[in-house]
Amino acid sequence: MIRHHENAKVFMAFCDVTRLKILELLRVGEESASALQEKIGAGQSTLSHHMKVLMESGIVTARKAGKWTYYSICENGGNYASKLLSLLTSKSTTAEDIDFGITETEILCIKEKGRLSTMNPFTIVVDTSCDLPPEYLKEHGIETIPIPFTLDGAEHNMGYWQDISGKEFYGALKNGSSAKTTLINPETFLESFTGYAKQGTDVLYIILSNGLSGTYQSSLIALEQANETYPDCNVYPIDSIGATSVNGLLAILAVKKRAEGFSAKETAEWLEQKKHSIMGMFTVDDLMYLHRGGRLSKISAIGGSLLSIKPVLNIQPDGTLALKDKARGRTAALKLMVSQMQRSIAPDAQLDTVLIPHTNCEEDAQKLADMVKAAVKVKQVIVIMMGPVIGAHVGPGAVAVVFEADMTRKEYEAKFYK
Repeated sequence: MIRHHENAKVFMAFCDVTRLKILELLRVGEESASALQEKIGAGQSTLSHHMKVLMESGIVTARKAGKWTYYSICENGGNYASKLLSLLTSKSTTAEDIDFGITETEILCIKEKGRLSTMNPFTIVVDTSCDLPPEYLKEHGIETIPIPFTLDGAEHNMGYWQDISGKEFYGALKNGSSAKTTLINPETFLESFTGYAKQGTDVLYIILSNGLSGTYQSSLIALEQANETYPDCNVYPIDSIGATSVNGLLAILAVKKRAEGFSAKETAEWLEQKKHSIMGMFTVDDLMYLHRGGRLSKISAIGGSLLSIKPVLNIQPDGTLALKDKARGRTAALKLMVSQMQRSIAPDAQLDTVLIPHTNCEEDAQKLADMVKAAVKVKQVIVIMMGPVIGAHVGPGAVAVVFEADMTRKEYEAKFYK
């Protein structure tokens, strides 16, 4: 009889086909995260989940080499993994041959946890700065709280293109109209949070960067008030430290974690770590929009406009914006964004999803999408019309690229800009 640690985590490590496949690959030798991702045909978030389970079991270990992560079966776990895999694939093996070191009650608890997470999945809520298409939101049951905006003084608070189209909005801006946004007030959040509390629904809420808006602080005020009446109000607000498709990509990752059976709390804790490696680079036609919105100094805005440069801005580690590079001409700016993207991922990495939001400049967005596909391995590139919340601050002609990097923003800044 084979026996390992007195720990349910070991049992969980071997109860998944993908993890068994990973162990088979690691038996041959060390593998990089990007290589494993490609060989098992899984996204980056899925691989991270499986590797966490394997490492917590004590069977797999990891090492960092520069900014890349490599995995291998640790010495003590090697013999056990090999024998157990042999037993599991042997026709003569019976359940009595293997003792996982946990009780039947513990096994039932594990199964029940999975059953409950399937029966009662949590609700994902976003504000309308996330710029995910309405079709995606509907398909995955993602609920929204609109961030209000005004166009020439007329208020719009119906959400993503509900009462005005993208072409109408950006056409109006191009013709001199003025647009402004307003943060979601605590009262709106309180009404939403108490509604979920009454239903007994756990909520993961992904919010526009605290470095760009006071919306996140409004949510915290509301949550504190909601908890006074409903102590079991399980709402987990996430400061996305991003905007537009950065928030959108976090929501997509949350959908995947929910489908894997993770709770709202577990997903929130995971996203709090993951969000630091979600990169966003973008270029704009007119820097004065960012200046008027208080996101860029007047000197930088005027200087860029006078020189007719095409700026490339990055979302910083704290969720604010910064002008990082400049290019002569639109195509050069797009190429510079792809170059920034390449240096933040492993040479052999395969990205799962790249989002390209734009403000009514689809031709340039498609050109950027083609450049990305030619430069890196990626499963899907999705071009999205950027919504009015962020569009009001960047103006017509802005285009961005958003993806999950192999380093954090802080590591990226330290390596290339300090």
